[in-house]
Amino acid sequence: MPYSIFQMSDRFILLAILFLLSTAVLAVDTNISVDAEKKVSIEKLQLSTKMQALLDAISTPEAALEESRKYQENGQFGLAKIVLQHGIDLAKSSGSDVEALQTELEYSMPILQAREQLVLGNPEEAENILTGLTEKFGSDYRRNIEINALKEALVPSKLLAASKRNNERDVTRDVRKRLSQYYDKHGAFPVFAELNKILPPDDKVLQNYEIVYFKAVPNAYRLVLRNIHNKENFLKIEATGLIK
Repeated sequence: MPYSIFQMSDRFILLAILFLLSTAVLAVDTNISVDAEKKVSIEKLQLSTKMQALLDAISTPEAALEESRKYQENGQFGLAKIVLQHGIDLAKSSGSDVEALQTELEYSMPILQAREQLVLGNPEEAENILTGLTEKFGSDYRRNIEINALKEALVPSKLLAASKRNNERDVTRDVRKRLSQYYDKHGAFPVFAELNKILPPDDKVLQNYEIVYFKAVPNAYRLVLRNIHNKENFLKIEATGLIK
């Protein structure tokens, strides 16, 4: 049966709406694509601003590997990763072997990071790295020997870290208590000469620490203790207030 004028009108309106909707979707998709390209472009610009001079000086994959290891020795693993990736790009563009760089990026550097975290007393961070390596290299017998050896060191490291945290809590609590008692009695925190009377060097609370910094104003103080067994371990104790 032929369409009536009203049926034809309804069909035309429906087709027009569908056309407009499809055009809008295409426009949105296009904008998303453009936005994504802009984001990538901006990220590349930010990287080049910070790293371009360094990366321009590295012209071979071998140089990238050597330079990345220098950063790793200094604990600058983020920079080492960027340099390694640059070396991989150089190797691919020149048709060179990328295996040594890939091994460094995916295995050797993470193993070094895990070792460093254990030394620094951060077993949880080390465990996260080792778990990732196990998942990635579970079928590699030789590498698993090394990974599992480090995993065995996690238990004593966790115990040591827990002991250190407990000791720091005890020291912090005792120091705060003594300084609060002084404040309650004198209405202000002590000057450095008085601090030596409150916390003498041979006091039990300082058996593992030495005072390396102290500053006080009437209603606030900042005290820094250094572990005498580990000179890189500092314990900072503060009372609220504005101290510059």
